[in-house]
Amino acid sequence: MGPAHTPTPCATWRAPLAAVALCLAGVAGAAEVGPVEASGSGFLSVVAATVVRGRSDPATDLGYRCPCFISDYGQNGVYEHRGWQFGPDSRLGLQGTASVDAGRYSLTAQAVSRGSRQGAVDLEWMYATAAIDSDWTLQVGRKRLPLFLSSEVQDVGYALPWTHLAPQLYGWEVVNYNGASLNYRHPVGSWLANAQVLGGQETVRDSGYWQIYNGKGTRTDTRWRHITGFEFKMSRDWFDVRTVLIQSTTQSRDRSTGEAAFSTPAHQRIHGLSFNADNGTWVGRAEFLYIDRREDYGFDHAQLFAAGRRFGPLLAMVSYANYQQVVVAAPDTAEGHSTRTAVLRYDLGESMAVKLQVDIWRDKTAPNYTSMHGNVQLISIGFDKVF
Repeated sequence: MGPAHTPTPCATWRAPLAAVALCLAGVAGAAEVGPVEASGSGFLSVVAATVVRGRSDPATDLGYRCPCFISDYGQNGVYEHRGWQFGPDSRLGLQGTASVDAGRYSLTAQAVSRGSRQGAVDLEWMYATAAIDSDWTLQVGRKRLPLFLSSEVQDVGYALPWTHLAPQLYGWEVVNYNGASLNYRHPVGSWLANAQVLGGQETVRDSGYWQIYNGKGTRTDTRWRHITGFEFKMSRDWFDVRTVLIQSTTQSRDRSTGEAAFSTPAHQRIHGLSFNADNGTWVGRAEFLYIDRREDYGFDHAQLFAAGRRFGPLLAMVSYANYQQVVVAAPDTAEGHSTRTAVLRYDLGESMAVKLQVDIWRDKTAPNYTSMHGNVQLISIGFDKVF
């Protein structure tokens, strides 16, 4: 097939709205057309990893070749026991913003193509922003749900020290929401205060998260309704502290088994607290998550601790993440696991980085909980770029 018949990238994406975002950001940089100012940017992560050691119970096989390492629950990022793989953590994202009135009003869209979804493109963000004054901003549309400290940049590998975030903490069934947020930003003495209130809802079709639990290729839908939340962050120089509270109802249905109706709504409350420090030499982080889902099964607890040091362009870091579920009615069926991680990151200028990471996953489930991953060790090599 000759070049004259080759479709352009903007004509080949599976999701039409995502194609709009990608085409807006097709050329990184900025441009001005009449009163409209447009800018584009992007990010790329290419990650190769292999399971080097592990064990799992064949009776718990759910269609994956295990022992497996789950790097991203929400996007079904699973490294199976079959040599080097590029899919689970590799992705390409493009973002475009169009603004008027010197940036007071803007429209932002971001789309991401993921290896974990065989290259399919998803619309992650599509929201309008109105700056009310120098402190207050209103945003309406599709945004990232601020569950965690790195939620907003969790797809941008260059913005993170790891090849993938700790799955014990950054692993949940919903990552975005459709709704609105009111944001406040103001200096308080030598500190900078950031706060937002938000509300909306989200429905995930064919959830990658639930494929991990219900089986590879299953089709489970998840719905969070009546999402309301509050996030507050205080920053000073190289230190910040953040807290968040989000609540909603949650429902699901497994269409693979013929379920047509969603389950009965169950209320949940999500509490988060984090501390982050980076003085240019030393890096430290502590993050805590507590989820109250007693109307469904019980409670979830997760923690992340990380510490590292820079030697010029080289960052050496170790981290520990832990997850423990509490099932009120049947404590001996609760899920639990932890990961110990060591990572080396080397910055290639201001827009590229390479990483080497070793993860050791330890199964800590209760005696009667069946786990497909068991104890696993993973080695990953990554290249990240922003443009």
